[in-house]
Amino acid sequence: MQIPLIIKYKKTIITFFILLCFVNFMNAQQIGFYFDGNQKRARIPFELHNNLIVISVTINGKYPLNFIVDSGVRPTVLINKAFADALGITYVRSIELAGIGNSGTIDALVSREVSLSMPGVSSAGMTILVLDQDFLQLEKHLGIHIHGLLGYDLFSRFIVKIDYKNQKIELTDPQQFKAKKRYFPIDLEVVESKPIASLNLQLSASEAILARLLVDTGASNALVLNENSNAKIHVPERNISTVLGRGLLGEINGKQGRIAALWFGEKALPDVIASFPDESTFSPDTDYQRNGSIGGELLRKFTVIFNFVDKLMYIKPNASWKYPFEYNMSGLEFSAEGKNLNQIVISHIREYSPAFECGFQNGDLVVQMNGISDKNLTLTKIYSNLNQRAGKKITLTVQRDGKYYVKTFRLKPVI
Repeated sequence: MQIPLIIKYKKTIITFFILLCFVNFMNAQQIGFYFDGNQKRARIPFELHNNLIVISVTINGKYPLNFIVDSGVRPTVLINKAFADALGITYVRSIELAGIGNSGTIDALVSREVSLSMPGVSSAGMTILVLDQDFLQLEKHLGIHIHGLLGYDLFSRFIVKIDYKNQKIELTDPQQFKAKKRYFPIDLEVVESKPIASLNLQLSASEAILARLLVDTGASNALVLNENSNAKIHVPERNISTVLGRGLLGEINGKQGRIAALWFGEKALPDVIASFPDESTFSPDTDYQRNGSIGGELLRKFTVIFNFVDKLMYIKPNASWKYPFEYNMSGLEFSAEGKNLNQIVISHIREYSPAFECGFQNGDLVVQMNGISDKNLTLTKIYSNLNQRAGKKITLTVQRDGKYYVKTFRLKPVI
């Protein structure tokens, strides 16, 4: 049995397929989440890191760990066996994971009878997957420690309301839920545990399609489109080539460009930035046909309610609806290094970008950006500075081989 598990981070895509050797793996999940006491609702605060929702989850009553809430993931996942071992988790079988990006497999383990708890809700008898090692290295791309992924186990049990503006999740008993009129309803298909919405895309002035899109809270991208899914989908003439992410066993390359608009009923989001993965390094799910996915960069413009029971999604625009889609115009990508993830280094430089012309190099250690010292810099703050208006001046101080270099450039739009 083959179950696709999709993980994404900062304007990136990470995809891999879980090859299950035992048909009854998912059938073992017969006990799941429930409200504590007589509650019918629970509120959970979250942090937003590069458009990804991070919540605190306690496993087996011991340690709070950071989990990404990912509507595109079916099984709950611990991304490093070292975490599971520290929690005293035992395993019932091993499986193999095949990575996208290169050939080869890695090992993972299946564990049963695991309990998870969050404010107001708990679970018992959960079956989870444990990666043998932290192959994903999400923490390097988010700047905080990440321990796991939580998806369908949560979305299938509750009505899940995500308030991106106030950074709160509200869980409601499906029998107690009643949609408010100011929310716009969108039909969902729940296919292989994944929410799929059919939305109108205006690809250009002359081309439009009704696209089947995975609604993916675990993706940082605004929109990902698969070129081979529809003859009308193609990379816009104005585009940039970039590394979109990293799979378990290799990089995922592709291009980014803008489409004319994405429609929600009678409202349109114009000039949406879309990512187009290269087929040589990325393969979309083949179990069912879809044209792509929408992720956190787009979803954060709304309060979003997922109702898997009735196969509906409700959205209400928030204040960020009116702001245009921006992207990192510097050409720089960064990673967080060190035990405490407090050293930020340049990890990738886009050719012919403003940063490329300044002579930055991979491995340069960031010391200061626009007067903010490295002690107060985070990846989120850095990308917030670089995802702003064209023409903004950036002064970046880096350390290389014991020497300091100060470079100034202006953000320049390409797409």
